[in-house]
Amino acid sequence: MHAQNISSAFPARRARVLNGAGDEEAFETKASPPAVAGPLHVRKGADHGPATPGPAAPALGGEAGHPDSGIQDGLLLDLVSGTHSLRESLDVLAAAAVRTIVRATGLQIECGVVVHQPKRSSAVTGTSEDVVGLLEWEQQAEEGPLHEVLAGHHPVAVLQRNGDFRWPRYSTQLQLSGFGSAMGIRLRVAADSDGDGSGPADTPAALAFFAQDAKAFPLQVIAEARGFAGLAAKSLEVAVNLHSARTTATDLRSALDSRTSINVACGVIMAQNRCSYHEAFSILAKASSHRNIKVRRVAEDILDKLPEGPPRAHFGR
Repeated sequence: MHAQNISSAFPARRARVLNGAGDEEAFETKASPPAVAGPLHVRKGADHGPATPGPAAPALGGEAGHPDSGIQDGLLLDLVSGTHSLRESLDVLAAAAVRTIVRATGLQIECGVVVHQPKRSSAVTGTSEDVVGLLEWEQQAEEGPLHEVLAGHHPVAVLQRNGDFRWPRYSTQLQLSGFGSAMGIRLRVAADSDGDGSGPADTPAALAFFAQDAKAFPLQVIAEARGFAGLAAKSLEVAVNLHSARTTATDLRSALDSRTSINVACGVIMAQNRCSYHEAFSILAKASSHRNIKVRRVAEDILDKLPEGPPRAHFGR
């Protein structure tokens, strides 16, 4: 079924239909054609499931999901092996998304991923520089299909550029980037709590798909993309939590190293000046302010002058 075959009597409101075939959602505005997210469905046969990049083979385990779920609950994309940062994991995810949709539909597309991280800048990546630039523009302008889904207004938002006037500035940027259609799909990602007992919190994340065709995302493509998004969300959740744990461990180790340098330097100052720890730290702080460098750097300069060199902290290394 193609978008252009949708009846002109399509309701001018957002409708939600639940049935045995899956979850179908439709929404439109007065000045735009309808953007429709069709029912999730599963393809029969051995070709079931999304393709994955070379090192990112699906992990085994679990039983197949409900026939109408579009994915297998026990399968995950490996977004962690061989990666050292969340951005690298997102690169793997974007490449997997393109391969999956191209294989399933034959549509030539590009893909981007955006993840909003608490207390950190958003992670943005894509399969081309044009995609990354468009995603960054959209986040700053707060206009476009990906911004729509990240804001929680719709799970899926589609822009067919010809005759769609919902986001005029974004449409211009889309055309300048060489694309005619765009689609944003929200990913439901739960991040681990920060240890404050508040429990997991949703991490805003979304996939963006781009095509040169001005009407490139009919129901079949949307359904395939939503099916992949379900798998991507679970896989991304694992990657986000793992990279977050790695970052926390690195930050903690750096803080311990910093504190050790400061404490040892204070000990040196206490021995040289026969003063208290508080007075020794005040000396470090004044030197830091006068030289406009961090207290840790002042402490390390003092320790570098010791006869045996600076002591090293180990902390399980």
